[in-house]
Amino acid sequence: MRDQHTDSRGESTGHSRRDLLRTAPLGALAAGFAGCLGGGTGGGSATGTGGGGGTTVRWAGTQNPDTTCWDFGENLPEGPEGCGLVYPVFELGRRLDEREDAPNLALVGSKELCSEQSCMSKLDSKVIHLGSSSVANSAKIWPENELWSIPYTFPVHQRAAIGYSFVHPTTWEEYWVPFAKKYNVVPIGFDPPGYRAHLIGTGSDPGSPITSPADFEGRKIRTTQSEVISTAFDELGMNPITISFADTLQGMKSGVVDGLEIITPYAVAAQITSMTAQVTLTQWAPGLDPIWCRVDFLKSLSEAERTAFAEVTADLAEQSIQRTDRTYERFQGLSPDAPVEGSNFHTEGPDGEPVQVNWLSEDDLDAWREPVDPVDNRDLYSEAIGRVHDAFTDGFFDRLYDLARESGVPDQSKNFTLDAWWDDYLDRI
Repeated sequence: MRDQHTDSRGESTGHSRRDLLRTAPLGALAAGFAGCLGGGTGGGSATGTGGGGGTTVRWAGTQNPDTTCWDFGENLPEGPEGCGLVYPVFELGRRLDEREDAPNLALVGSKELCSEQSCMSKLDSKVIHLGSSSVANSAKIWPENELWSIPYTFPVHQRAAIGYSFVHPTTWEEYWVPFAKKYNVVPIGFDPPGYRAHLIGTGSDPGSPITSPADFEGRKIRTTQSEVISTAFDELGMNPITISFADTLQGMKSGVVDGLEIITPYAVAAQITSMTAQVTLTQWAPGLDPIWCRVDFLKSLSEAERTAFAEVTADLAEQSIQRTDRTYERFQGLSPDAPVEGSNFHTEGPDGEPVQVNWLSEDDLDAWREPVDPVDNRDLYSEAIGRVHDAFTDGFFDRLYDLARESGVPDQSKNFTLDAWWDDYLDRI
């Protein structure tokens, strides 16, 4: 593990909503999904004088502090009441606030600056300087990120492989450095990486387990704007649609929308599980929601601020990956042992009852994998792969696929250690 500042707070200690709102000059934080970190104290600038005398960055995110937590215990029920999403941004603010040498992170209501759909474009146009978006949604602005959503690039039953590959030194050198040179953006954090899953609403529940692509054939499934995910949907016989989360929630209840494909903690945080009859764990694409940061902002920090920012974000990134298995298997309850009593998918289903969790057999997984696996169906993703090989590094996708399966991938996420981070490469950008 890289040398870094040690956080002294115990695992069970929380931070209060008052502490979060104390630094929110533009109003209360709103509920939702994607986040945006933005501008400073005036005139659209990202910098200003904070309480500690250093640089101030305003955070305008749609992660809701009432449904988001960072620390949770070993015993169920875990986490603060109502927590559905484990995400590091509020903890990032707390840890920066503890250090006199770090920039200040001020928290701003999300609707003041951006929404789920506009956050990355505002980051790209310098309206804000840090922001959160899943790799799938970010591909609308940065199309090379389509590569991360190619189904079964990462092995099933091995969540640690996702985080391991995402921040591997090879990935930094061959993907994130050229990505940053082109877009002036790098990832500086993320939620515990897991798999996206397929949910079926109460209005479309057939009453028996939905486990195969044939069971989903023709169903209207809400998804992101990712091209490769839509391509895979077509190959599997599903009908991909793109609508708002609010419309999805009502549509799943009425049957207008049959279900959705999503990073599962966001379904809990948005109360979509209250309209979900079944969740099918296809393990087909990574569920990863990074915090993206403008490179010019990082370079504008003083050396002391940049060092502190790197240490805090590296520590949180390592912990995010280490928490992955526990977050999904125990806190979310998405494991072969489902229903896991007290977990989110056990307590946050329709009328407070469990959501049926469909853990797939190897034969079931093969039925999902064979039509869309990139090894045997590379032509489906030739544009996404070629785009990265032409713009960044030739052959990177093949190395990414191998990285996720190499011997260095820890057998459990808790054994992960971070070997490379953005500050190691900043002088190359």
